[in-house]
Formats: sequence, C-alpha cells, structure tokens
Amino acid sequence: MMPRLIQPMRRQLLRLAGALLCSPMLAHAADGDLPNAVRQRILATLDSPLPKVLNAHHLALIRRFNIGWSPVESGAPMLNPAYPLGKGDTLQLAMQAIASKDAALAAQRLIEASQILPQFVQMADLKPGSYVYGKAPFTLTTRHLSLLRQQSWMTLEMLGIGAEDYLAEGYWPTPSVDGKRPYGDFTNYPVEMAKALGLPVRQQADGSLTITPKLQAEMKMLHRQTMPALQVFVREAGLRRNTL
Repeated sequence: MMPRLIQPMRRQLLRLAGALLCSPMLAHAADGDLPNAVRQRILATLDSPLPKVLNAHHLALIRRFNIGWSPVESGAPMLNPAYPLGKGDTLQLAMQAIASKDAALAAQRLIEASQILPQFVQMADLKPGSYVYGKAPFTLTTRHLSLLRQQSWMTLEMLGIGAEDYLAEGYWPTPSVDGKRPYGDFTNYPVEMAKALGLPVRQQADGSLTITPKLQAEMKMLHRQTMPALQVFVREAGLRRNTL
C-alpha cells in the first residue's frame, strides 16, 4: 500500500484529475453540497464489506456509468469522479436510476456499484462486435475483452486519497485502473499486454522482455481503446452470475 500523500498533494491530484478526465465536460463536479446524511452514508458504505450479491439497483447504476480516463502515469480507465453517471446532478441521477426518492439509499447503491465495477468485468460477458460509443461506432474485439479482465484496479487507499478528500472537493470516491501498472506488475505495460494476448515477446540478454516497436505502438493504441471498450461493456454486457 502506498503511503498517504500530504494534504496539498492530495488536493492537487484531485483537481488535476477533474480537469483532465472530464473533458469535454466541465471540470468541476456538481455535487459539492451533498446533505450530511448522504455524506455519512457514503463513508459508512465504504467502511462496510462489499455486498455479496449484485442487485437490480447496482445493475441499473452500472448501466449508466460514465467511464473517464485517469491522467496518472500512462493513463487508464476509471469511473469518472466528477460525473460518475454522466453530466448532471449525480445524486438526482442515482435516485432516478433506482426509482427511489431516498437520497441516502441512492448514494449507498452508487458507492456499492462503483466498488463492484472491477468484479462486474469478471462477472459479465459481451460478444465482440460493433457498438454505439457516443456519436460513433466502436468495434469491440476479443483483445479488448481480454485486456479489460486483466486490468489492475486501485482502491482509494492505494492512491493515498481518503473519501473525505474527494467529497470535500465535490467529487465522488470512485475506483481507477492503475495508470502505472495497468495490467499487473510491469511498468512497461505494452509488454505485459502482449504477454496477456499471447503475442511475440522476446527476452533480452539481461533477462528483460521486449517487443518490436511496431507491436509497442499497437499495444499503446489498444490501451487507449480500453476506455471506450469499458464504456461499451458496462452498458451492454450480460451477467453470467450476480454473486461476487
């Protein structure tokens, strides 16, 4: 686990993330004035064990997830902390999604669903093919699906940022794929991607692994495509099971 960042650095990271990953949307979140009861429910939910079952509320929220791109290191997909359910008032959108007027319950279900997101990728399936992504089609391939299941997700604690810090800045505490080691142990993530996909990897005299420049460029482009791939997946994938 990484040591906690000092307070100014945490604030700077939050502002940087908001400014970069929300483009072309506004960088500042809309939920800076959550009711105290809602904030307390969020913190209590984060301190509680994950639900054992993904229920209809969770699925309805996951279907509306707004996937962003973390600016940390090489970048990686994340659940957008400013607008996790898309542009607008997140709490109101969450209440609409679960068809409830209970704001605290909607916040609880949203936090649970966000924590379940890494498991959802393993629990659901989607056929390769052409899907709508924004105003353009996106072709989802078996490579995308393999990489989504290989990605390393980080908790807030691993980032050294507390939920209170997120909420204080008007953001929702949401998970992110590790931008430094997005697919496991390697900082040279294109090599790890190639290994995961069964593509040619060479071992050099010093024992390190390498791939051709052409494959390196291909893997980097494929890595960037995991953001639209994950967006399509959360909206379209069908559950194989609903238990974690």
